[in-house]
Amino acid sequence: MSSELFLIIVFLSAFLAPLFSRILRMPVPVGELIFGILIGNFFVGIQVPEILNFLSDFGFLLLMFLAGLELDFNLIEKADKKQNAVYISYVLLIFLSAFVFGILLGIGTAPAIILSLISLGLMVATLKDMSVLEEPFAKKVLLIGVFGEIISLLALTLMEKLLHFHGFVSLIKELGVIFVFFFSFFLGFYLTRLLVWWYPEIVNRLTYEEDPSALGIRLSLFLMFTSSIFAKLAGIESVLGAFMAGVVFSYFIREKKDLEEKLSSIGYGFLIPIFFIKTGMGMEVAGLNLAILFKVFIFLAFMLFVRLIPSFVLLLAGFSLKDSFTAGLLLSYPFTLMVAGIEIARRGGALDEETALALFLTAAFSSLVFPWSAKIILSRR
Repeated sequence: MSSELFLIIVFLSAFLAPLFSRILRMPVPVGELIFGILIGNFFVGIQVPEILNFLSDFGFLLLMFLAGLELDFNLIEKADKKQNAVYISYVLLIFLSAFVFGILLGIGTAPAIILSLISLGLMVATLKDMSVLEEPFAKKVLLIGVFGEIISLLALTLMEKLLHFHGFVSLIKELGVIFVFFFSFFLGFYLTRLLVWWYPEIVNRLTYEEDPSALGIRLSLFLMFTSSIFAKLAGIESVLGAFMAGVVFSYFIREKKDLEEKLSSIGYGFLIPIFFIKTGMGMEVAGLNLAILFKVFIFLAFMLFVRLIPSFVLLLAGFSLKDSFTAGLLLSYPFTLMVAGIEIARRGGALDEETALALFLTAAFSSLVFPWSAKIILSRR
């Protein structure tokens, strides 16, 4: 098969995946992953065109940038400091529980970190579907999700460094470089914003004929690529740099709804589906067996367990026992960050193909089972 025809099949799959997902009532990214699995296992041995690799990498960067951009720091500033402390403690206890039980159960460090990641994307969709997004309970869970995504970024960065562990001295040096990188990027953005605030006439003179929306998209992509390049130079995965750029952008630019919608249209309309499809193409389901399915079951139980065990802490923030359980359930399907974490761990050689396949299936099944369960509980509130 020619590479041109293969590209047409991939692009057609990106178009059909949302329709397929709606019919089967599943999240669109899961449908895109399934399409990728079908393509990869049906067209075995076909050389993947280089343009597809480029579009997939571009989509991966944009996915991580948008994951950072979706964080709402206004929620943090409006919330009570005591509540914030409880929410941060809860998230840290999730990762601590995952690390401890990961060792005890022999799951491994990388899978344990991946299974404890927290992402807002599908959780927000669930709350929207149930029309409870503006309720106090939903806002509290969203705030936990904001802290969860920030700590997940740090956890992924630490995981990436542990994959290339060469002793504690080397690790401390590398973590120091990462801290300097994050601080420098934050400081650079802050100084630029300050400069714009002090000398707005210069900016207006340079951009008076420019469409503000187009300028915002250019600035976003510039930050995303610049942060990714400098992250790579600092020895960090480029996608983590893109995620951090989104977080910093979200922190400084609070009125970003229109820009976020336009970037999401570009990303989720084309580039990000290509990433999910390309990721699915790398999954060899021919090796699927009962042992892998059993591992998927263990991973699903592990994801839920490490979120529910520490959830008693949320009682200190005014949650009822039922709400604590529901919050843990809503935080148990971080599909986008899980896929990102699996890709990072695979590139670092920390996962064998069997474990990677089990984790991908866990990400898919958790995005089907847990939202459905959460909707049942929310409908009875």
